Amino acid sequence: MLEIIILLICTPALVFIPALLLFPLFAVGVTRLFSRGTRYAPIPFAVVNVTGAFVLCVSATQAALKANYPDGHTIKAAAIAFLGYLALVLVNYWLLEHAKRTGRWTLAALWAPIVMLIGIKYLPLYGLLSPNPALAFVGLSYLSFRLCYLVQEVQNDVVAMPNVWDYLSFAFFLPTMSVGPISPFRLFIGSLRNLDRNVTPVWRSVQRIIVGLAKYIFISTLLSQLGYGALLLDGHPHGWFDLLIAILVYPSYLYCNFSGLCDMVIGVSGLMGIEVMENFDRPFSSRNFQVFWSRWHISLSSFMRDMMFTPMVKLLAARFGPGNLNHAVAATIVSVFLVIGMWHGAGINFVLFGLSQGIGVAAVHYATIFMKKRLGKAGFMAYQKNRAIYVAACICTYLYFALSMILFANSWDQLGKIIKALA
Repeated sequence: MLEIIILLICTPALVFIPALLLFPLFAVGVTRLFSRGTRYAPIPFAVVNVTGAFVLCVSATQAALKANYPDGHTIKAAAIAFLGYLALVLVNYWLLEHAKRTGRWTLAALWAPIVMLIGIKYLPLYGLLSPNPALAFVGLSYLSFRLCYLVQEVQNDVVAMPNVWDYLSFAFFLPTMSVGPISPFRLFIGSLRNLDRNVTPVWRSVQRIIVGLAKYIFISTLLSQLGYGALLLDGHPHGWFDLLIAILVYPSYLYCNFSGLCDMVIGVSGLMGIEVMENFDRPFSSRNFQVFWSRWHISLSSFMRDMMFTPMVKLLAARFGPGNLNHAVAATIVSVFLVIGMWHGAGINFVLFGLSQGIGVAAVHYATIFMKKRLGKAGFMAYQKNRAIYVAACICTYLYFALSMILFANSWDQLGKIIKALA
């Protein structure tokens, strides 16, 4: 995730945004040309997406090299790395097809994308298949999670086993590659096979793109000037008031930056008639941290709920009994957010960030149980409806998230520099 942010900061105007905005014209034009009137025939659409991802991957590396990005490697190495990703995706497809056909190797198919992610991101494979930190454009985390989610959808008969072309189209669907969302295959294939402009109206898609551009290019750029890097890590001494400003502003900056990109992704996909899962839903109007994480990075929260939270709660409840269900839920919440923290990065700051999120959600879980017992059903409903309490709760939720984001926004070394700047 951190590498993706670095890339999008380094080269958005040169590579990512123009390619994202032009891709619908390219995809629709080429696909129609070779599909004999069919809107999205499987083979042309797969070729367009894989080729587009390859070209953008190489272009991103070239832009990083021109910008003298540290540790930048050759374009040839980037091309070889992309072919390595493609080979691993095809291996994942073979495992899924074998599991569906024989009923065996289901766990291997389910875990193969995650093993691929761990091997490339944290083990020596990283140097072979990701020759430039900025090459995280390939969006390996999002790609791996989407493919892992697809295994569950196929095994639960939510969707039919895809052919290899639909699989490649989904894996390398260009708009969602680098920043997500982790949109499920059922939405993708449903849109691909049955275009419904009531779901993805053209004008609304254009509006999402305009809103996304405004949030990402203008608002987030202005807010970034009051963030940790621009405000506190400029080599000059600062007072504690500057730190307070950075703490309060950073969540809004990150929201405009990330949700702006997601707005563009959803809008561009909508122009093509492809429905993509929403990733944000007014998160700063959340009354507690549990609600917040159902509205922030929704696709990641949904993925972790289905793939880790629900199975783990069932396992712990069966092991320790229904009487310990609330504690099983709390333990699982903390475990899930530790994984989310480590997914964002390998540093101790990301582990602590994940722990802080887990503690926040688990605290709400226990507080809700306590208040329901203490206040009763009618009293708890009155508490929920109280407007003053709601406003205060939203402010407290934002403040807790803002404080915890210190760990997300800064490495351990940067935290040390910030403390020195305040001395």
